[in-house]
Order: sequence, then C-alpha cells, then structure tokens
Amino acid sequence: MQRFKGDIMKYFKLLLIALMIVPTIAFAAPKDVLNGKEFTAEKYPSILIGFRNGGVYGYALRNTYMGTYEIKDANKIRLSYMAYTKMEGTQEQEDGEYEYFNYLREAKTYSYDSKTGVLLIGDMKFKERK
Repeated sequence: MQRFKGDIMKYFKLLLIALMIVPTIAFAAPKDVLNGKEFTAEKYPSILIGFRNGGVYGYALRNTYMGTYEIKDANKIRLSYMAYTKMEGTQEQEDGEYEYFNYLREAKTYSYDSKTGVLLIGDMKFKERK
C-alpha cells in the first residue's frame, strides 16, 4: 500500500510539472499570423505569395514556386528551400523575377498589419488577397 501511494505521488508531481511547462512552451512560440493567407506584390501585382502550414508558395511573373517559411520572432522570417519552374518569358519578366527571388532569399524581417492587410517582407510590400 505504501509503495502504491509513493507511485501516485510520483505521477502527480510529473503531471503538475507537465501542466506548468506545456503552457509556457505554447505561449513562448511566436504566433504564425501569415498561415492561410495570400498576398500580391505592390510593385508587380501579378506576383502571388501564400503561406500554409510552414510552406510558402506562389506565382512570380512567369514561374510558380514553393518552399518553406519559419516565423522566428515577432518580426523575423526565414524563407528557404525554394524551388520554381523554368518557363520562358520576356527580359522584363526575367529581371522582375530575379529581383523578387532575391528579396525572398535575403529576407530576414517581415511585418504584417491585419487591419490594412499589408505585408512587408524586407522592403517589398504586399497586399492581402481577400
């Protein structure tokens, strides 16, 4: 009987520790405000970028693309593992895509205003699609 009480107390202590740790971890992770949203670029309105479950996808000026994203802190973002199609297009499209993909590759920060629907990735401005 004494051993049984000791086991119950041991498990009760573990349960209390878990109940204290789990909420702390849940609230410590940055909130992903981009998940499930799509945006168009201000400079190139035909550019689309979307975010879903850690994946980023979209359409540039002539190619579709996909990769991953991670929200690091309140305003830090990391976009990586980008893959895209290789469709032919004009020189203007090629230059625009080159500029766009460089922005994504170099992006370190972002900001999103849910009231206006404006997303900034680095210096590139996007407007939320409804």
